[in-house]
Amino acid sequence: MTTLASILLVDSDLATRSAMAGELRSLGHDVRESDDANSAWNKALRVRPDLMVCDYSLPDLTGVDLLADIRLNDDLKNMRVLMTSGRDDSSDLVIALRAGADDFVAKPFRVPEFIARVDACLRRPANIERSSVVSASGISIDTVAHRVTVDGSAVVLAPREYQLLLFFLGNRDRVLSRAQLLSQVWARDVSLGPRTVDVHIRRLRSVLEPSGYDKYVQTVRGCGYRFSLSV
Repeated sequence: MTTLASILLVDSDLATRSAMAGELRSLGHDVRESDDANSAWNKALRVRPDLMVCDYSLPDLTGVDLLADIRLNDDLKNMRVLMTSGRDDSSDLVIALRAGADDFVAKPFRVPEFIARVDACLRRPANIERSSVVSASGISIDTVAHRVTVDGSAVVLAPREYQLLLFFLGNRDRVLSRAQLLSQVWARDVSLGPRTVDVHIRRLRSVLEPSGYDKYVQTVRGCGYRFSLSV
């Protein structure tokens, strides 16, 4: 049985968005539409939808950036989010789920699959915070609440530094090139160069420096970076 709900569709492709909206409205859902992250953010704050269906590639921000902002907002953090992507890159699934997506569907998708994933998301209770904690030494990340603590004290990270730290903790002791980090954390944004990674590494280290944990984010000359508790 389909649960009737308020759904926000975020997709810059009008034809795709209209097709999805038509299918969902035919089932009785209240559907709002946005073609970029900024308008989606404003509508989400105003409407508080039960579910947001958001494409990975948006003209102003990536869908993952929008998702990260949502998970950090007290009013929106428990909203269900179904990510979509038409890019031929399997890493999109991993990045979206790590960022807090409830589910992911690749485009082009079959209508029955899309509707089934929407229904599955709507069956999940939105008012119960799940807990999934990733930690290393005194650094702890709640990937559902998007909270970072260092030695038990909360620290504030920008969405990109948050994703960078989370990726490091999930790949401890691995040497990661700037290209790999751009691919996994910045979703291969061709407008960005490898020095973008260096800037965000410096920002991340500055947050960890008071605790002395900046030493775990190590530069591997000629290769890239590594997060390791062995110093």
